[in-house]
Amino acid sequence: MNRSLVCVVFTMSAGLWSLAVAWAHSGAMGVVKERMDAMTEISRNVKTVGRMLKEEIPYDGEAVAKAGTVVADHAGEAMTRLFPEGSLQSPTEASPAIWKQWNDFSQLAERLRVSALKLGDGARSGADRKTIMSSFAEMAGTCKSCHEVFRVEK
Repeated sequence: MNRSLVCVVFTMSAGLWSLAVAWAHSGAMGVVKERMDAMTEISRNVKTVGRMLKEEIPYDGEAVAKAGTVVADHAGEAMTRLFPEGSLQSPTEASPAIWKQWNDFSQLAERLRVSALKLGDGARSGADRKTIMSSFAEMAGTCKSCHEVFRVEK
């Protein structure tokens, strides 16, 4: 496939993804919109690092470090603050289980922060690929664990 066709396909895919996110978030207001936007930012950064580690795009240690920082900035207490009790207004994907299992949810939010910092610090210090992959797996696994219990798929 020639390079210009790849660029066109990638641009169209990115545009469709942006439209899908915008549509999914349409109608979201207040804290629900804030947390949906934060989750989108986390997802965007996790996907970028994942693509680098799968060698779909060139590895860039600076970009991995920045992604770790962005995810960490949205995790921990910054994340739990976006989940005041009862904030289940549509189109939220938050499960009522969050407030029933608040300690578990809070621990996962903090675990995400710590693992994202570890990823970013490793990339910043020039850690080898195996170390970066391990840190990334820990961070992505935390996302998955949280989504399995605390996210309602729409």
